Amino acid sequence: MAPRKQKHWNILAAVSILLAALLAVSGITQLDVGRVPSRDALRLASSSRALTTDVKRLPGDGWSSLRGEQLSDRETKIDQQALENSRYQVQVGVYATSTYDLDLSIPSYASNGYVWLHWNAALQNYLEERDLSIDERIVLLNGLLSDADPVLTPLSKSPERWADGSYYQLFRYLGRFYIDKASFRHFPFVTVSLPLVIEADDVDGNFDYAHLRFEPDIQNSGMGLFAGIIGWLNRGWSIAEYRHNYATNFGLGGGSDDYSQVVFDISFGTSAWSAFWRLMLPLLVVMTMVLLVFKVRADEQDARAGIPVTVLLTLVFLQQTYRDELPDLPFLTFLDEVYVVAYVVTLLAFVLVIWIGRRYGEMDEMPDGPQKQLIEQRLHRLDEIWPLTVVVFSSISIITCWIMLPPGG
Repeated sequence: MAPRKQKHWNILAAVSILLAALLAVSGITQLDVGRVPSRDALRLASSSRALTTDVKRLPGDGWSSLRGEQLSDRETKIDQQALENSRYQVQVGVYATSTYDLDLSIPSYASNGYVWLHWNAALQNYLEERDLSIDERIVLLNGLLSDADPVLTPLSKSPERWADGSYYQLFRYLGRFYIDKASFRHFPFVTVSLPLVIEADDVDGNFDYAHLRFEPDIQNSGMGLFAGIIGWLNRGWSIAEYRHNYATNFGLGGGSDDYSQVVFDISFGTSAWSAFWRLMLPLLVVMTMVLLVFKVRADEQDARAGIPVTVLLTLVFLQQTYRDELPDLPFLTFLDEVYVVAYVVTLLAFVLVIWIGRRYGEMDEMPDGPQKQLIEQRLHRLDEIWPLTVVVFSSISIITCWIMLPPGG
């Protein structure tokens, strides 16, 4: 009667845990706040660009420096004609001499280098009529307020006039900038884009997309000797013009405004081997303890039960350590999902340790005979198949987690 009653309570406990889990999932789902996307939009313009957009050339994780959407063939022809007909045209070049102080918790980075602008006579006439310099109408859009505002500092008092009637001026830029694109979902295998975003500061409605167009200087733009970051692998640079649609008319009436925008960025990625040795190997070593938990002698129940508890505490510590490197993300990274698998395996190990301990306790009270031998054989078989079960379950789960990650994000 006692074993049957015990079995009844075990089933009741399992049903209670399942019900509590369902209620928890339901409650969290209702409380979870959905993300409201920005109404602003970027479209890749038709001007010259140094940008990887061919899917065949993308890295294995689907990373691309492309932002927004590409134009269709018909839109490209229309946009190219609009570029030729625009009243104000500015060629923009960027050369990053150094990048440093990468901070993923914000995320942001610091950089300095050179920006040069080459514009037509019509734009110069506009500036002279209003007694302006061109840097007063150019803004580094992703600049952050830190010790000082990101600035463009001209290296000459006035622009240089060329023989064809156009104007040229070289500037030095310096500041801290916001990072808008990173593959945090693939952490610890991360790629980040360090962008410098240049756009016109339109105060009187004359610099919208139909009137002013930026064109990247892809031949002379690039990165210098000190533009690398120690501990990160450089994945190249890109520069391209985008059509930035603001979901507002800034209170001036009419439809929403579009502006030409140039994005120069340098992409950096973590070393896969470095990430493995630093973050994955400690987890692998810890989980090996769970793998071998049933290799401890059956009569050492206290030692068996202590291993999953120790592993659980270690997992919490290890996860908190790497989470401090990241911003507060509204999703689980790949490494987070790996830790979820580790938590599940550790919990199963602890439950099995308790269950097997109860079975051995019952065997001690049973007389010798076929039934006792059958239970002993089953428990021995469970000890043997546990390592293989853990390896197969963990491998399938982790591979599934990787496959299900959105490409590039």
